[in-house]
Amino acid sequence: MRVGIIGAGIGGLTLAQALCIQNIEVVVFDRDPFPAKTGGYRLHLSEEALKSIRKGLPARIEQALRMSGTGPESFKQFSILDHHGKTKLRFRQTNEEDLLMIGRVPLRKILAVDLENIIRWGTQFTHYEEIDSGVLLHFSNVQSEKVDILVGADGVHSAVARKLLGSETAKSAGVTGIAGKTILTNRFRSTLYKDLFKGPGFAIGPRGIGMFLTVHDPNHLAVENEFVKSLDIIEQPYIIWSVAALNESFRTDPKVLNSDQLEEESCKLLKNWDQGFHDLIKCSVKEGTASFQFWFPNNLSSWEHNKITLIGDAVHPMPPTSGLGASTAIIDAVNLAEKLTQNIDSAAALQAYQDEMLKYAPQAVAEARPPLFWQRRFTNELMRKFAMSIFLPAINNVLKIKEQFRNN
Repeated sequence: MRVGIIGAGIGGLTLAQALCIQNIEVVVFDRDPFPAKTGGYRLHLSEEALKSIRKGLPARIEQALRMSGTGPESFKQFSILDHHGKTKLRFRQTNEEDLLMIGRVPLRKILAVDLENIIRWGTQFTHYEEIDSGVLLHFSNVQSEKVDILVGADGVHSAVARKLLGSETAKSAGVTGIAGKTILTNRFRSTLYKDLFKGPGFAIGPRGIGMFLTVHDPNHLAVENEFVKSLDIIEQPYIIWSVAALNESFRTDPKVLNSDQLEEESCKLLKNWDQGFHDLIKCSVKEGTASFQFWFPNNLSSWEHNKITLIGDAVHPMPPTSGLGASTAIIDAVNLAEKLTQNIDSAAALQAYQDEMLKYAPQAVAEARPPLFWQRRFTNELMRKFAMSIFLPAINNVLKIKEQFRNN
């Protein structure tokens, strides 16, 4: 069996690692020139994703990930703030759920370890062709290759999915985000809204404009580990910010704006917000700000094929509001590798993977919907003011009382 993977993102690399450990031949194709050439910032890996990594990948991969990110200590609570920077509601984490917060670049570089002879960087996939003996992969800049099984791990607007299913697998959620990162200097350590040092926060302002904020202060144990040091993935502490608004809120299509213009657009959206939010944007890492659409699955349902399948955003794109996109892609990858290992018949393996994926993926997508629902509702100014001044503080008081009873 020779498995071809289109896309060396989080899902594609996880699958390659999981297949290699089972001695299944695999080849990965990606248009990026090298692992660090990727957009995005910090990612949240759930307990289920970490269990999958532990079950399906080499032990030193998990060890490197743990050393390079932060664990539950960085997510003690989730805060909702108003646009003046005042915390209105705190959801404290009371369970012992395992989790990992890690930068996208370190995660991708770690997952690419020992795959130098397997990944074909800089290859531009165009389409596939089914033949009797397998699947023929075509590229615009290299020769075609034949594989027995094709896995589309090429993200939103997947070329593999488009041909396999005959349509796009993603539809717009009606929201666009602009995100950047700001170095966590001593100045920001002393002036940043204090609750953000206990976990992520989301600020809500007029017109339903929202701003997600999270502090990333990586584990310094990584500096002492020779394997991790050799990967050059040590990150200095930073703050991630992301301004999200309904598509109709933007005066100019964010896709045509450069980094500086996106920062200006963000500040315009945050008109009359506390100066602290503006300071974060104005001090962002240069040329590091980007825009991105929020997506939902167009039609997450079963398909029939005995040679081709899909994982991650190629089949179930989801907004970042649940923080489960990367985790679900990892779970997909280990699930698929497990099924290919357990089944002699590859068609049965692909069907078993799909059946299982269609049970957990819709739940992850569903978790991303409520925040977007409320963001749209908060475009109503009366509802937003009621929520921020009365409703959320009341819930916060109830949660405080419950916590006091637990502690007593």
